[in-house]
Amino acid sequence: MILELNNISKKYKNKFALSPVDLVINEGECIVLCGGNGAGKSTMIKILTGIEKSTTGKVTFHSKRKKSFAYMPDSMNFPPEFTPIEILQYYGKFLDVKKEKINQVLEDVGLWDKRNQRVGGFSKGMSQRLNLAQCLLADTDIYILDEPTNGLDPYWVIQFKQVIQQLKEQGKTIIVSSHIMRDAIEIADQVLILFNGKVKSFGTLDQIYEEHACESLEEVFLSIHKKEQAAG
Repeated sequence: MILELNNISKKYKNKFALSPVDLVINEGECIVLCGGNGAGKSTMIKILTGIEKSTTGKVTFHSKRKKSFAYMPDSMNFPPEFTPIEILQYYGKFLDVKKEKINQVLEDVGLWDKRNQRVGGFSKGMSQRLNLAQCLLADTDIYILDEPTNGLDPYWVIQFKQVIQQLKEQGKTIIVSSHIMRDAIEIADQVLILFNGKVKSFGTLDQIYEEHACESLEEVFLSIHKKEQAAG
């Protein structure tokens, strides 16, 4: 066990954005949080990262490292006048990262050739890759990524999945939120399905398919949606 959620919830005024959740995440797994807009994915991510405080419950990291996790938000507003190398050097000072690691991360996200260009002229996809780069700088046990494939073209979606696989091979734990179901199918060890702030399923794809008597995640989501509508 590397991360534990005990009775975590988030309530705004009189409505739960996230109903109480108990969850155990094991070391070396990739967990994908799936659900549409308003499902509760970002709320859970914000609680895990400490951006927001939960209404109830407790999050416990069991990492022995000084930095428990690295975080890739769904978007980052980097200073437009700075270059990728300057931005990563800035983050690197706080993380005590060597120059070689910064250079390698820029290579990994395909920005080495753009390292001296100002990010104000970057496309959405390039900015997202720089966002991934700042997350990968940290040597930690857990990587938390919120909608990481947003804005990436098909080639870099494939490359992103290879990065995830490399992290898994290093024994890292990865938590990814995504509304793109094929992401879950291709990278997840376990999938957590959220709907209207409630956890509807958690387990391997085979376990989820068996639980809902479905053969695909698309069918599972449709089944959950129909049941929720019928329940009013």
